[in-house]
Amino acid sequence: MSGCVSSKPKVPPPAEPFVFKSLDLEQQDSRGRPAWNLKSPEARYDITRQVAQARAPRGTVFKRGKANITIRALSATVIGDGQAIQLEGDVVITLLGQNPVRITGEQARWIPSQSLMLIDRKPAALDRQSRIIAQLATYYLDRDLIELRGSPVLEQWDSKAKANNKPAPLRVQTAQVDWKPEQGDLKAPQQVRGQRRDKDGQLNLTASALTGNLREGFVDLIAPVQVRDPKRKGWLNAQQTRWLINDQQLSSDQPFQGAFNKLQGEGKQFKVDLASSTVFIPAGCNLRQPGEQLTAQRCQWNWPTGRFQAQGDVVLRRATYKQITRSSELRGSIGKDGTAVFSSPGAKVNSQFTLPPAQKGAKQPSRSAPAVRF
Repeated sequence: MSGCVSSKPKVPPPAEPFVFKSLDLEQQDSRGRPAWNLKSPEARYDITRQVAQARAPRGTVFKRGKANITIRALSATVIGDGQAIQLEGDVVITLLGQNPVRITGEQARWIPSQSLMLIDRKPAALDRQSRIIAQLATYYLDRDLIELRGSPVLEQWDSKAKANNKPAPLRVQTAQVDWKPEQGDLKAPQQVRGQRRDKDGQLNLTASALTGNLREGFVDLIAPVQVRDPKRKGWLNAQQTRWLINDQQLSSDQPFQGAFNKLQGEGKQFKVDLASSTVFIPAGCNLRQPGEQLTAQRCQWNWPTGRFQAQGDVVLRRATYKQITRSSELRGSIGKDGTAVFSSPGAKVNSQFTLPPAQKGAKQPSRSAPAVRF
């Protein structure tokens, strides 16, 4: 009977993980102030692997002893006593302050000792009116820096559109973005492309790079800057241009050239109201179309309607009869043929014509005809 007894030792069953009612990890900085913490209402700890599985984790990162960033997710995997923390499911990282910034994603790896957080599934950074989405976001918490890579896109709403959860009317895409969410500094060192959509059509924008500050609400587009309106055959070529993202305005104090159908223009400065698609030329306005040229102190025209207005020492020169018209104000609109029709309602006008010479064989006047004025 003894030969039928097995001598193989029994394998002990795997150790059951400990189940804690709560998880509470804390770490202090060199001065004894709180550096970070992570809490959970329930956690399972595997002694062999030194890994804890936590449910509904909540964390805080402190700056000089005060809460600076909060963290939450659906679950977390904690390695050791916090050497690395994997956050999963509806991850939300909130930079506290007067205007909070949220960084969201489906998964994030947090390494507290390096003040580093890597969000590699659907990362997005949001403030009150802007959102930046990318394929990968690396957040250096102690440096106030988020590196967004993988064709990041900046989207911008006005307050009413975002409240109604409408698609962003303005989208700008580039190869990489560096953003300091606490200070607001934004930098995209490579070419940027943008689209502004509204009920009247779409404006396309390009620039070689951009810098700015989202906290202060501006972005500087680096030359060359181009704006195109394919539907209405409009274009604008400019140097460095400031984009007031909250007010939806483009402006530059440097010379530019532009066109709307057959009407071309240039000036010393410009401002574009993107919401109304209106271009303002506050200094050195010069408009041209076949057979006509207009100069004025300032001009404005609206792209959707094709209407424009010139004010201040307005001079309109027509090739026909060498006509010169002077006025304090001229108005006009783009006709079906793509050219502008000028008028001067209510303003005093002075016009000068040079009549063509008489034909051969015609009766010659006793003296040469002067220019005609009225």
